[in-house]
Amino acid sequence: MSKSKIENQREFGLSSWAVKNRKTVYLLIMMILLGGFASYQSMPKENFPELQIPEIYIGIAYPGNSPELIAEKITDPIEKELKTIKNVDEINSTSIDGYASINIKFDFTVSPKQGLQDVKDAVDKARATKDFPADLPVEPNIFEMDVSEMPIMNINLSGDYSISDLKDYAEILEDKIEALVEISEVDIRGIQDQEMQIMVDPKKAEMVDVSFNDIQTAISNENITMSGGEYLDGTTKRTIQIDGKFKSAKEIENVIVKQEDYKPVYLRDIAEVRFTDADTTSYARERGNTVVMLDVKKRSGQNLLEASRKINEIIAQVEKDKILPAGINLSVTNDQSGKTEEMVSNLLNSIIFGVLLVVGVLLFFLGLRNAIFVGVAIPLSMLMSFLILSTMGVTLNTMVLFSLVLALGMLVDNGIVVVENIQRLMEEGVDSFTAAKKGVGEVAWPIIASTATTLGA
Repeated sequence: MSKSKIENQREFGLSSWAVKNRKTVYLLIMMILLGGFASYQSMPKENFPELQIPEIYIGIAYPGNSPELIAEKITDPIEKELKTIKNVDEINSTSIDGYASINIKFDFTVSPKQGLQDVKDAVDKARATKDFPADLPVEPNIFEMDVSEMPIMNINLSGDYSISDLKDYAEILEDKIEALVEISEVDIRGIQDQEMQIMVDPKKAEMVDVSFNDIQTAISNENITMSGGEYLDGTTKRTIQIDGKFKSAKEIENVIVKQEDYKPVYLRDIAEVRFTDADTTSYARERGNTVVMLDVKKRSGQNLLEASRKINEIIAQVEKDKILPAGINLSVTNDQSGKTEEMVSNLLNSIIFGVLLVVGVLLFFLGLRNAIFVGVAIPLSMLMSFLILSTMGVTLNTMVLFSLVLALGMLVDNGIVVVENIQRLMEEGVDSFTAAKKGVGEVAWPIIASTATTLGA
């Protein structure tokens, strides 16, 4: 190829600058290597990316009413208001005995927070209508679908102890685990809540002319904590607080529910007060045995593997220091870190094996130097990707790693085209530096265009 023809060929600015400033490029490569390794180590690792799904659920309890009445008085008025909200894709509702549930799916242009607020506003408008029941026993339960609320592991406590004792020991672990930065919340399941029951004798109450409303009012008025004002202690003002909260069944029994002619009627005269088990709301089983279970939930954007490691250290430390009594068995189930670690390890092995295979094939067909050029570009591009993704706040998950594996193919293809074109010019007698600048410039824009079409698809 003639010298004038070579000089007339265009160059690609970035590659020409790199050839002219080789020492600067070496420094950039070193920075990318160090930054890429550091980013890979610090990137939060999880199984799947945290999805923001704009899906809202409404649950309304209205006990003692038929599905027809629930649909007419509750479901239909709410649906009417929901239909006025923009960007709603689908509304599904179910009305059963004493309960209405509604599921609203928004378009993905709507954020879950905005969708939740729009639904709450719609429910408030529906409740303001005259036909909507005003005597709901509890407020409507309105919440968004949050994938991050799924537990990353379960910790089970079992042994020859009562559920109440196991609950106390579980709360020790709960406090330690919730103190971790990576953990947002720990829920205890399989415990039996306690409640105070007042068993009124209707005949005795009727004899002294006491109604249920009298009992409720008397207990509400007594079970309060209120301010008693201030008093001056020398030069210091001190606040007085009157603590009237009930602390035992005996205190409730001594409440005066009615008084006539200076003759008080105590609650104990017409009712039996006892502390007993409430209705069971959750069960926890491990291999058929009753346990108390801790659901551990990870904070959004935190490293799942790091969270699991710290939790296992807490469990090991608790067992070592014998904080829990002998006979308490601790076990971990549904640990998501194992799956995540295996997934990350398998995909990284695939990337490394792919690099070695590519370099081996290139060594056979293109020679040592060209194989090294392409082989160096692969890990360098991967580390640069980790550096950029970490800066953007992206976690290392299945989607990211699979995308890197797919990008590996395009990277090798483009590298082979560039290296072969440079090699062709060198075989025609062009010096290496000029061949690098002109060879890249000749194919740069076609490669960029072909890569862009693949990314676009």
